[in-house]
Amino acid sequence: MTVSESLAFLQDFLPLVEDCLDRVEVILSPPATALHPLSQALEAHRKPSWRLSLGAQDLSASAEVARTGQLSAALLSEAGCRWVMLGHWEVRRHLGDNDETVNRKVHSALEARLRPLLLIGPESGETLPLDASLGDHLSRVLEGCNTLQVESMAFVFEPEASIGQDLPADPHLVSEGCRLIRAWLGQSYGDRIAENIRIIYGGSVTPQHAVGLLASPQVDGLGASRRGRDPASFAEIVRLVDQVKNPC
Repeated sequence: MTVSESLAFLQDFLPLVEDCLDRVEVILSPPATALHPLSQALEAHRKPSWRLSLGAQDLSASAEVARTGQLSAALLSEAGCRWVMLGHWEVRRHLGDNDETVNRKVHSALEARLRPLLLIGPESGETLPLDASLGDHLSRVLEGCNTLQVESMAFVFEPEASIGQDLPADPHLVSEGCRLIRAWLGQSYGDRIAENIRIIYGGSVTPQHAVGLLASPQVDGLGASRRGRDPASFAEIVRLVDQVKNPC
C-alpha cells in the first residue's frame, strides 16, 4: 500500500473493530514508507485500552549506520514500530535470508526493544518429519536468546507451501504445527513460556476458513496478508478471533 492507501485503510478499519480492540491484539504491518504516518494517525485515534500496534515487515541484519537502502531496528523503532516480522518465506525466497540471517535480525530487533514476530514453517518439499523440521528452524533462529527474550516474542506457523494459495493449510496440519512449536519452546525454555506464548497461523488466511483454523486450542490467532489488505475482510478475521477465543 502507498501512504494514502494505508491511511485510508486505517480510517475504514478502525470503526469495524474498535469494540474488540481491548480483547484482541492486532498488529498492522504496512510497507516501511507508511509506518511513521500510520503511527501518527494511530496516536490521534488510539484509546488507552486498545491493543493495536505497528509492526515492520523486515529489518536489516546489521545495526551499522552505513547500510545504504536498508532499515535498522533503531530506525523502525523510532518510526513507531513495536513489532517486526522475521523469517517470512517471501523474504527468504527473494532476498536470500536463511535461519542464521534471521537469528542476526532477531538479536538486532531485541537490542532496539522491538518484539520479533517469528515466522516458522517447513520448506516446500522438505522431507524431514514436521517436528524435526520445526525444531531445526527454531534452534537456529533462536540461538543465543534467553527466556525473557523469547517471552517477548510471538510465533507464526507458516508452511512455505501455503503462501500465495487459494486456500490455507489443512486445519489439522495447522494445529499440529502450532502444537509442535509450543512443545519445542516448552522443552527449551520451560512450561510457563510454552503455556503463555502466542502462536498463530499465517498463510492464505480467509474469513471463510478462520473459524476452522481457530478451533484448535493450539492456535492463538491468525495472520492475513492478501485478505489483510482489505479493511472489511481483515476486520472480519479480527472479529472471528474475538468470537472464538473470547466467548461470552
